[in-house]
Amino acid sequence: METLIINKRHELPRTKKLIWDIATILLWFGFVYLWKPLLLIFYKIITLEVPANEISNWIYDNIHSVTFTKAVFLLTATPIILFILSRLNRHIAPSEHLIYTSSDYAKYFNLSDANLKQCTDSQLVTVFFDEHGHIIKLDNKA
Repeated sequence: METLIINKRHELPRTKKLIWDIATILLWFGFVYLWKPLLLIFYKIITLEVPANEISNWIYDNIHSVTFTKAVFLLTATPIILFILSRLNRHIAPSEHLIYTSSDYAKYFNLSDANLKQCTDSQLVTVFFDEHGHIIKLDNKA
C-alpha cells in the first residue's frame, strides 16, 4: 500500500510551483508596501527622531505618500488576483485520484476497522503511539 501523505505539493509541476511562489511574494510585497508609511511613522515616533511639535505635520505628510486611489486599487486587485489564481489551479496530483476508505486506513495503521469507525464518530479520542510514532491503539472516551 502507498504511504498516506496529506501534502503532495512536490507532485505539482515546477512551473506551477514557481508561479504560485512568485505571486505570493508579489502580493506580500504589495501588502507591506501599503503598511510601510504607517510602520515608518510608528518607528519615528518610538525612536523620537521627529520633534514633538512637528509630529502631526510629519505624520500627515507621510500618510499621504500612498494615495487613496492606489490603496483602493491594491486592496481590490489583491483579492481579484487571488481569485483568478485559485481558478487557474486545475492540476490534480496523482494521489488525489485515489479515495481512501476507513478500512484502508485501518489496514495501513494495523487497527480494527470497527474501532476506527467508532472513534471517527466520537468527540474525544485518545491516540496511543509507539516509540517510532506509529499509531498502535485508539481509545474512545465517549
